[in-house]
Formats: sequence, structure tokens, C-alpha cells
Amino acid sequence: MAEAKYSKLFLPLSEVKEKHFLARSLDCKGVGFSFVRYKPGEGGAYVHRHDVQEEIFATIKGNGTIILDGERIPMPEGTVIRVSPEVFRAIGNDSKEDVVFLLVGGIPPKDFPLGGRTLFGDGTPDRATVPEWKKP
Repeated sequence: MAEAKYSKLFLPLSEVKEKHFLARSLDCKGVGFSFVRYKPGEGGAYVHRHDVQEEIFATIKGNGTIILDGERIPMPEGTVIRVSPEVFRAIGNDSKEDVVFLLVGGIPPKDFPLGGRTLFGDGTPDRATVPEWKKP
């Protein structure tokens, strides 16, 4: 029997709880992605940036917020933002309803200098910069 050339996963948005990392479940070789749900007033505990990895953030349910180099940007449902590696970023929920984001990043080739981790593994946190998410 021939090897399948695709993978399929079914995850209704109603079942997304906090973070669901999906790349391994689908045996992805070149892309990493996850669903993230934040309740009102929740979000990233600190900002971070990367050395080489760009990321895509998409709001697929609700109204989210992204902070890019200190600038707070609304992300209503349907918004997609690409972020360059050097930009400090955090996502969260300043609204009164849950928000679900889709996050996409790259998976390095096996011999990538950072060791071939699941994602690039080149994140640099700034734990001193803690976003304040609006409470409902």
C-alpha cells in the first residue's frame, strides 16, 4: 500500500483549550503551527522575538490584540499579520469574549544550526516586558 501524501486532523474551534501544537500530529516537515485560545483579559506573559524565524498570527475567532515592538494593534476576526524575526511580539485578548488565534512558524531542516528542534528554537524572551491585557 502506498504511503499517504497528506495528513488530516479535525479539531473544532470549540474544543481548542489554551494551546494546541499541531505540527507533530500532522507529521509536518517544514511548518509548525498551533491554535491558541485566550479568555478575556488573558494573553502572553511576556514579549519575545526570534533570530531567524518569522511568524504568522491569524485571528480565527473573536477579537484579539497583538503587541509589536510596544505598539498595541487590534486583530479582529479574519486579521492575518506576518511578523519579522527581530520584532518583539505578544498576543492576547483585550475583548469580552474568547479569542482563538492560529500561529504559524517554520521548522528548520535537520542540520539547521540550532539543532533541528520542532520549531526554530531561536526565541529570545524579554521577561521584563510584561503585557497588561484589559480585564473585562
